[in-house]
Amino acid sequence: MPSAPSNAEPRQRRLKRACRLLAGATMATATMPLLSAPAAALDLDSDGGLITDTVASRDRLRFYDAAKKYGAERVSDRDRAYAQPDGMRAGNYLIFPSIGTAVVFDDNLLGTNLERISDFRTELTPQISFQSQLPRHVLDLSLGGKLVNHLNQTDQDYASANARLDGALHFDHAHTISLNALAALEHEERSDITSPRDAAEPVEVHHTRIIGGLTRDVGKLYGTMSGGFERWDYQDTISGAGVPLDQDARDLDVVSAQIKLGYRISPGYELVGKLRALKQWNRGDAVTDYDGIGYEAMAGVAFETNPLVRWRLLGGYGIREYEQASIDSIASSLVEGQVQWLATQRMTIYGTASRSIVDRVGSEVGGRVETLVRGKVEYELLHNLVATLDGELKDSDFIGVARQDRSWSAKIGLEYYHTKNWLFTFGYEHQFRDSNDNDFDLTRNRFTVGAKFRY
Repeated sequence: MPSAPSNAEPRQRRLKRACRLLAGATMATATMPLLSAPAAALDLDSDGGLITDTVASRDRLRFYDAAKKYGAERVSDRDRAYAQPDGMRAGNYLIFPSIGTAVVFDDNLLGTNLERISDFRTELTPQISFQSQLPRHVLDLSLGGKLVNHLNQTDQDYASANARLDGALHFDHAHTISLNALAALEHEERSDITSPRDAAEPVEVHHTRIIGGLTRDVGKLYGTMSGGFERWDYQDTISGAGVPLDQDARDLDVVSAQIKLGYRISPGYELVGKLRALKQWNRGDAVTDYDGIGYEAMAGVAFETNPLVRWRLLGGYGIREYEQASIDSIASSLVEGQVQWLATQRMTIYGTASRSIVDRVGSEVGGRVETLVRGKVEYELLHNLVATLDGELKDSDFIGVARQDRSWSAKIGLEYYHTKNWLFTFGYEHQFRDSNDNDFDLTRNRFTVGAKFRY
């Protein structure tokens, strides 16, 4: 029939454009949790970057999202096609090579008030992204690295690398099968919250992750089932006295499965929920290991008081039970609240409040329960100049020890989109941490000037 091709072709173009946007977002160097559009399944927490859009959900977006219907958009969503690189075409792929550099002055490089050392550092971040331009599906690859060099404290230098694969198979109108895989050589700097206090240099970490999921999103009821495996393999380091520090006791393997569900009551109101179960294995030392299981359940509502103000409010409960009798089980309330306000055409305001269980094993602890309040303002000074102001207050209650931290930070930044190929950044950050263990008290200032060349 004559009408069939004319309908199918725009649909494929819309899906293709949506996939490119999703791929670009997952390969960004820095992100923050934002409210999802009501048309798509809400991301209640990190799921490894799985693509959960379906053909049906993308087609519905222009009718279901009231903000877009009336032309309202976040500062981060403003059209800056003039400042986006063209890339290089190779068959069904666009290749985007880039290299970033930054000069950072840090007045507390080691992250402790007991040994305050200031220094300049340079960061070099090469990356190449292969973004698929397939008519219906997605298969993207990203390769990147980070080279850090210090002016004086050269023992803190390191080089990291990562490879990431993102795929999505839209096998019919309502369903998507997706896959995310990551292999990374990372480094835990001495100022990190989980770093060994007596380490003399950054700890090398081999990080591996693979996650797969199935999404059904058509009509009012939608959901995603996913499962995955993640591993952190810590390499040995040395102490300040030159003594080897065995880090094998920190190695952690986690297998998890989760179900996310949502129900669209109306264009502005949704019921959302999540169930998650995990099993973790930690080698431990001769005294302690953190083998155990965990469960989480959260439910709530996502709604908009008007097309310019969106909310997401969830509450629930989380449990961690450890096989070792000397480690107390953890039972904690879980909270996730977010608000997004399109205050003006040039200003977007975000607010976040959360309480969560972090399972990452530290040098002396088995994870932590974190309570977080965060606010962020994005302001478009000019069409190619965006300012951000970010503030955060966090309480951390560590598992397995009596340590408790309270910290706050404030950041201000500028992004200058000079041309399609050049992006310049400027930033300042102040951090303060008060711990019942004086070794972890912290006052810190960081100044950053950066540039990124994108082709």
